[in-house]
Amino acid sequence: MNTKELTAKYIMNTYSRFDIELTNGSGIELFDEKGKSYIDFASGIAVNNLGYNNEAVNNAIINQLKKLIHVSNYFYTEPQALLAQKLAENSFASKVFFCNSGAESIEGAIKLARIYAKKISKRGYKIISMNNSFHGRTFGALTATGQDKYRKGFEPLLPGFDYAAYNNIKEIESLIDGNDDYCAILIEPVQGEGGVNIASQNYIKKIREITEKNNMMLIFDEVQVGLGRTGKLFAYMNFDVEPDIMTLAKPLAGGLPIGAILVSEKAANVFEPGNHASTFGGGPLVCSAANAFMDEILKKGFLENVAETGSYLKERLIKLKEKFSDKIKEIRSIGLISAIEFYDMKAKDIAIKLIEKGFLTTMVQEKTLRLTPPLIIGKKEIDLICSALDEILSH
Repeated sequence: MNTKELTAKYIMNTYSRFDIELTNGSGIELFDEKGKSYIDFASGIAVNNLGYNNEAVNNAIINQLKKLIHVSNYFYTEPQALLAQKLAENSFASKVFFCNSGAESIEGAIKLARIYAKKISKRGYKIISMNNSFHGRTFGALTATGQDKYRKGFEPLLPGFDYAAYNNIKEIESLIDGNDDYCAILIEPVQGEGGVNIASQNYIKKIREITEKNNMMLIFDEVQVGLGRTGKLFAYMNFDVEPDIMTLAKPLAGGLPIGAILVSEKAANVFEPGNHASTFGGGPLVCSAANAFMDEILKKGFLENVAETGSYLKERLIKLKEKFSDKIKEIRSIGLISAIEFYDMKAKDIAIKLIEKGFLTTMVQEKTLRLTPPLIIGKKEIDLICSALDEILSH
């Protein structure tokens, strides 16, 4: 049996896959089993920020592989300590907790917010998250996700979550007004799976004011948009606001599974031994990869180049919208995460046509195409995909 036949027979049917078997990659290109190349505008769903076969990350993995893969958190390991230092010293954070995925980091953030309320703020246990949000598939993260299509069929969900419209501060104010039921607000500064919806500056600042006034935790989910994706090291840096808790995952270890919870001084010592743990969290192999990744994106000029390339991508997409104003409803873009929302065309149909032309993309919502290329993408590749989109939309 070939790979597709083996997959159909032995792997649970939880993914709608494109009809491609990928075998290797280099830089911004991926290759299938027939040797056909594709320019990647998906990055494994915003994971491969440095593209494929990055020498520094590869060498870090190989070197650590020969030393130590796993020992558990009963012992100290240097790669974990160094990674925590890099994350803390380059962010608002005082301390870090490591886990294995975005969903797991959200679960930890929920626990931290609730135990902070119980021990310190003496508020209730409820959390406000946003309509159209996406926080993961595990039960707490799933309940926090503000999209019925993901939650349907898994009831009863975790109690203690209410939802507010994104970019609507009045809904949050009306929920909190006059009661102390809530311990935290959980928000993506840019909603990735929700359609690349970008929060307004004023909205984020008002949320920060509300949480400070009421001694609530402000949790930023930066699993998809943190670590360079928006042109800043972290998305919160675009808003002149610092959260109390921030979750990271996807790109942090260069493609290996990792998650992280970053916390301010306010929440740094709330967890005690036994409150929370992760067997594989912060293992030496993934942390070595993550240290190399951090060193790469912190190099002088790297993030500035992401911002410049992102601005160019946005300009090109806006020109496409102007040309095809009857087909393209809206362009939403910050850094190197962009959405093309169509009036009537299905995003998957566009994605399949782009595959035929040698480009990989993803869809968010039925009519929205998402572009999340590696952060090393160039203007040449942006021109190429925009030309391909022009050809597709012209027919």
